[in-house]
Amino acid sequence: MSEELVFGEEPGPERPVIEVDSPVNIRPKLSDIGIEEVERGVCQDTFENRALLRAHKMGWDPVYASNGVPTGLIQARSPEMAKARRVLSLGEKKPILVDPERMNSDYITGLDLLAESASDYLVPPWVIGATRAWIKEQEAGGPPSSKRQPAALPTRCKHVKEDGIRCMLWSSGRPKDDGYCRVHLGSVQRRPGEDVERARAKLTQAAPYAVDVLEDLMQNAQSEPVKLKASTEILDRAGVRGGVEFDARLEVTDGRQPAQVVAERLQRLANGAVQIAAKMTAAGLEVPKEDESDIQDAEVVEEG
Repeated sequence: MSEELVFGEEPGPERPVIEVDSPVNIRPKLSDIGIEEVERGVCQDTFENRALLRAHKMGWDPVYASNGVPTGLIQARSPEMAKARRVLSLGEKKPILVDPERMNSDYITGLDLLAESASDYLVPPWVIGATRAWIKEQEAGGPPSSKRQPAALPTRCKHVKEDGIRCMLWSSGRPKDDGYCRVHLGSVQRRPGEDVERARAKLTQAAPYAVDVLEDLMQNAQSEPVKLKASTEILDRAGVRGGVEFDARLEVTDGRQPAQVVAERLQRLANGAVQIAAKMTAAGLEVPKEDESDIQDAEVVEEG
């Protein structure tokens, strides 16, 4: 089912229209959670709207025009809609389920999987290839070398989602994957630094909203230092930093003038030179003297 969504005027013959595939009656009513809807279940793609959808445990899908161009809108996806989609998709996979009457049943594997004609369009090619390699190794009596690990037999991912339906992706069957698919394996065994990358991505997404807050404060706010500080912090961590003022003036905290500070440093250097000369004389070393031949006579000129 496809709908045409137009902003205020009828689309021309060449004007791309916005397409929303989901029926209206199953879309969530976003006005109930404080989101301004373009139409039922569709809203602007902003940070605030995403935050509200996330707080109410809803997902979203981008909305595209008929020519494939993004429209800046998102379609909310309620948990009920997601479950309905998964149940519908799972109904198509009944030929490869061990027990077609159970949604969380395992997938058939091995020779049974290769013998099922529906596997050609229901099973990923890499699963078929790994299954054939496993069968070939079993017929040969095991791995060709004792140092080589046995071939793995792919199985259904064992992760169960919040709606109670088991994940429909395939696990590689390797012992280190522990029965999880490539998507849910990351939630069990995260690589180092992944959380930092996710946090940086969220900050980057929040930067446009922070710019909006700063612009609003610049025009309308009277005194909101907390919001302003939060906005600038988000911008700073996203890499958008303001200018830094540099002051090269010399300030002395104890009230002395700069000329006095320089004179004291020169005096300390002179005293140090006298002490070094005294130590060299006491040690029997010759203290270098200035060459008086380089001194030239000069006439003192007094100003008028």
